[in-house]
Formats: sequence, structure tokens, C-alpha cells
Amino acid sequence: MKILHTSDWHLGQHFMGKSRRDEHRAFIDWLLALVDKEDIDAVIVAGDIFDTSSPPSYAREMYHQLVLDMKARACQLVIVAGNHDSVSMLNESKSLLSYLDTQVSSQANLDDIESHVIPLMNKQGEIAAWVCAVPYLRPKDVMKSLSGQSEQDKKMGLLQHISDFYQQVYLLACGKNKTLKKPVPIIGTGHLTAMGGQVSESVRDLYVGTLEALPTSVFPAFDYLALGHIHRAQAITKDGRFRYSGSPIPLSFDELGRDKTLVILDTDLFVEEPEEKELPVMGDLFANESEESKIEPIQLVNIPMFQPMASLKGSLKEVTKQLNEQGFVKGLESGQTLWLEVTIIADDYLSDVQKRIMEVIDDKPIELLRVMRKSALEKRPTLLNLAKLCLS
Repeated sequence: MKILHTSDWHLGQHFMGKSRRDEHRAFIDWLLALVDKEDIDAVIVAGDIFDTSSPPSYAREMYHQLVLDMKARACQLVIVAGNHDSVSMLNESKSLLSYLDTQVSSQANLDDIESHVIPLMNKQGEIAAWVCAVPYLRPKDVMKSLSGQSEQDKKMGLLQHISDFYQQVYLLACGKNKTLKKPVPIIGTGHLTAMGGQVSESVRDLYVGTLEALPTSVFPAFDYLALGHIHRAQAITKDGRFRYSGSPIPLSFDELGRDKTLVILDTDLFVEEPEEKELPVMGDLFANESEESKIEPIQLVNIPMFQPMASLKGSLKEVTKQLNEQGFVKGLESGQTLWLEVTIIADDYLSDVQKRIMEVIDDKPIELLRVMRKSALEKRPTLLNLAKLCLS
């Protein structure tokens, strides 16, 4: 079967006063066309389907329409909660959505581990994969704090409880797998910061209790781990099977310059491996696309940019020159505008920077969303940085 992994949609987000409604609608239309084209059997959204705990009504409508559209395509949908999502809001429609082949995991439940193991069915109605649906983990969901513990003891205790929770869910899936004529892949999920993950400006610092990042040793030997929270697509293991899909649209200007992707898994191509397999941490998180394509069961699909955006840096003269270059706004469709961020690098204070930039773009389909000033001194290498460069 084919499974699509995506995350961090942030439906309802307002970006510097601009609504992302049209972008999200365009992305979902594109996604549905991809589901049809690739004959996708299931979609996993690894957290932060919404941007806030109280999303606007149009975001909720998109969410519910997505469920109906997936049901119409006989495509199963698995949604796990992220740190932006409201547990109570997701629970409101959880039972109803289960009748539409959408399973929602909103909160860790130690008393009902069974609810975290979800079977995915192929077109013949047979179980073709198990999903260990683990949402964003709050400390109170997986452990009880004890008085008198040191900060280090709390960290180690929480890490152990998270590891134990993952292990319990995984072992239950393994037990269910043994009842099948032929074992099927076991896919895990998570919404967290794994050690080595590179974040962007729009990603909130995410702490599970006092833990800033979790080592990969926390996770069982899943055949694939669908991660969310970090908006830059990246793998955290050498074989590429533990990875962040990244967000489908740029949620901050510093996410520009890298392709937005989602992941398609073909479980028929998964090779059986020993249960005790080790997954070493990947050295280069931004591996070459050609290297990634060698991993046959995993296909990265580039997502189009639905809202033109640009970020310019330099002196006022350099930025002005770039804005006046022929072709800077080339490729815009009729009625489209480009969202622009400008960082002026100068030691002297310029009081009318925004006004001067606005004059340059006055006759262009450009909306200036942010202007920042940065000292040229910040770009000059310090003795410490020079020493680091020499040693690297």
C-alpha cells in the first residue's frame, strides 16, 4: 500500500497580518489530486493540523471537508495532535470522524494503549500496516512527578517514561502483527524535537517537560517514523526512515530557499529487517536528493509554492537594485502579489528605510510585510568565529 506522510499544516495561521486561507485551500486541492494520481491508500498528518487551539471557522470547515474528500477517495486519514492543537477541540468530532475512516489521536492514554495502534487496510480489505499513533506528549500524560526530585532526575525520569510509552505501543503492534499470516510494516508517529533536527524561525521552542530534544534511542525499531513539529524537511537517521516531512507552506521567511516536500511510502518495497536493528543518527540532515532517492520505499514529492514570497538582504542600495531588476516579479499570475521581507544591513541609522522601499515598489505587485535593520558589524567574523573556522 502507499502511505503519505505530511505535518504542520497550521490551518488558520495569520502571517504578519495576512491570511493563509487561499494557500491552504490550494495546497489541499493539490494534495487531493496527488492522492488520486499516486493511488494513495492512507495519509498521516503528524501534528499541528491547526495553528491555534481556537482556529477560525474556515479552518475547521477545511478540516472537516478534508475528511469527506478523503473518505470519497477511500483514503484513510490518521491525524495526531501537535503542540498547537487543542485536545478538547480535536476530541469534539473524534468519534464521528472514526465512522468516516479518519482516526484522531489527540492525547497519550496510558489506560488505553490499544487506542494508539491503528490498522491501515489495503484495497483488498486486509491489514497492510500498523500505525503507532503517538501525539505530542505532555509530561502529565505519561508520568506523575515526585516531590524532592532534582532537575536531572526529573529529566531522566521523563525520558524513561516517554521511551516506555513508545515501547508499550510498539510491542502491542508487534503482538498484533504476529496474529497475521504475514507481518506488515509498523509505522510510528511523533510531534517533538529530535536531537539534530534543524529548526526555523516559525518553530516554537518545544519542551516535553524539561527536555528540549529527544535522542533517537527513545524510539523503537519502527519500519518508518513519521515526525512533525520541525518545518524543514529532513531525515534524522542514515537510512532516511525516521524523518520530518516539514510543513507544506513556508511559515516564516527563513524557510524560503528549500523545497517544501511530503513523503510517500510504498510498504510493498519495505525490506524485512531484524527487530533489534540499530538506526544511527544521520550526519548530514540535509542530504543530497539523489542520495535520498536511492531509498526505494521512500519518495519525496516537492510541493509547489502557492504564495510568492521573497526575502532580500543587503544595503539599501543593493536591495533597491534587486527590486528594480527586470524579472524580480516575473512569473506572477494575474492578481497575485509577492510578499516581501527586507533586511537592511548598515551601521548608520536610516530613519526612512521603509518609506524609501515603499517608493521603489509602489508600481509593482509587491506587499512589504517586514523591514528589519541589521548592523554590518554582525556580519563581520569575530576572532572566536575565525578560530572555529580554522579548526573545522
